[in-house]
Amino acid sequence: MLKTVKTTFFVTTLFGVISASFPAPLIAANGKPIGTTADGDNIWVADNSGQKLIRLRASDGIALGVYPVSSLMRVIHDGTNVWAISNAGTVAKVRAKDGALLGSYSTGYPACGIAFDGENIWVTTNDDKVRKLRASDGSIIASYDVGKAPDGVLFDGHYIWVANSGTNAVTKLADDGTVVGAYKVGDNPAELAFDGQNIWVTNYGSHSVSKLRASDGSVIGTYPVGKFPRGIVFDKTNIWVTAYGDNKVTKLRASDGSVVGTYNVGRDPAEITFDGTNIWVTNYGGENVTKLRASDGAAVGTFSVDNTPLTTP
Repeated sequence: MLKTVKTTFFVTTLFGVISASFPAPLIAANGKPIGTTADGDNIWVADNSGQKLIRLRASDGIALGVYPVSSLMRVIHDGTNVWAISNAGTVAKVRAKDGALLGSYSTGYPACGIAFDGENIWVTTNDDKVRKLRASDGSIIASYDVGKAPDGVLFDGHYIWVANSGTNAVTKLADDGTVVGAYKVGDNPAELAFDGQNIWVTNYGSHSVSKLRASDGSVIGTYPVGKFPRGIVFDKTNIWVTAYGDNKVTKLRASDGSVVGTYNVGRDPAEITFDGTNIWVTNYGGENVTKLRASDGAAVGTFSVDNTPLTTP
């Protein structure tokens, strides 16, 4: 019972889905990793309570740099820079090669999810909108209405997809913000992945993932995973999902949704990324990051993000 209450609070506050405020106990502690992304050679980890962005070498997990960025949640890499959103309503642009802060841009409202479409940054905010920012200078181009409590956002190469936690649906938008469709999924959809043909959505409230055909949004299947699934990533063959309530990740065959394996990670796994060979999982409660071999799920290493000193770019 205690676990369930804590988990629900984490998703609705820490990830900014319903509430934008942080509980004081979470801010006080060090080493609380949430978001993560890969840039080819490095893994970037957002440490919320430590107020820092950490760059780990993908080959061995050694910290190459630690950079101050406030109220971090999720991060993405655009090919040159790392972008980080905060529940304080800002988006930070950091140069990947040295961690230099290139800019900090206001979204006006606490940010929840972030995606890159090749030219622009898309950010979901807790006023039930998604904002489109020009990647070159961070200026807001436009904002578009989506569903209630938008969370994760994804670009599939043609369209933007938004998971609306408050309406149990995902919204598909064209580049100009026109709503192409809205499609029902499970309870409290959180994050999304694209396998080249289909959209995968974690349903945090119903402990499952939904697979939708990207062309028309039709539901191909819904597959049970662990308790309170959140993070999701495609490794070119399989779908990987974090189960925050079980301290595990589940590997599903993308072709049919069958479970390939379930693997133990750290406490309260949150986000997940793929570096081309390995899967990386941020363990929010464990204050560390787990590296798994994508081929068989074997644990390659666990790397602490607690008490990592800041680097001067």
